[in-house]
Amino acid sequence: MRRKRSQSIVARDQELLSRILPIKTDHPLWGYRRIWAYLKYREHHSCAINRVHRVMKEHNLLVTKQQRLRAKRGPIRPKPQSHRPNHYWGIDMTKIKIFPWGWLYLCIVLDWCTKEIIGYSLSMRSKTDDWLDAVESAVTNRFPGGIRETLKDQQLFLLSDNGCQPTSQRFMMNCSLS
Repeated sequence: MRRKRSQSIVARDQELLSRILPIKTDHPLWGYRRIWAYLKYREHHSCAINRVHRVMKEHNLLVTKQQRLRAKRGPIRPKPQSHRPNHYWGIDMTKIKIFPWGWLYLCIVLDWCTKEIIGYSLSMRSKTDDWLDAVESAVTNRFPGGIRETLKDQQLFLLSDNGCQPTSQRFMMNCSLS
């Protein structure tokens, strides 16, 4: 059983509601946190955030959650398993801070079966050329006689995190075997 509210609280809530309604009509997608911040910092009206939430909830002014706009968490599909060397290679980049000097970018190609670094490129920038140098280094280390003659009946997959360098047209053109 809930207690009945006093008339002073009802009057304060009505005054707060009269401040909230014009803001909500101008910005219908704003939630209670943003409304509270606007009231506090723009209109210099001090009130508790819980009170703003309660008043907006009582008058059905809260924004409903949009589940379709949420990011998908968890794996969309499982990562492939490698059971033999030279089946799946992974490529990624990390940056290393050298304190008095600046940043260095290390691009690594890794064999997923043996977990061995088979190619790398270290540079002062992170461009498509540096990623291609790492792939070329890996191909030269693993296939000294050439990749087309060695992998006639097998397939080699190069997997990345779909950043801007591995999805560039030049990178994909150079990595295709046709």
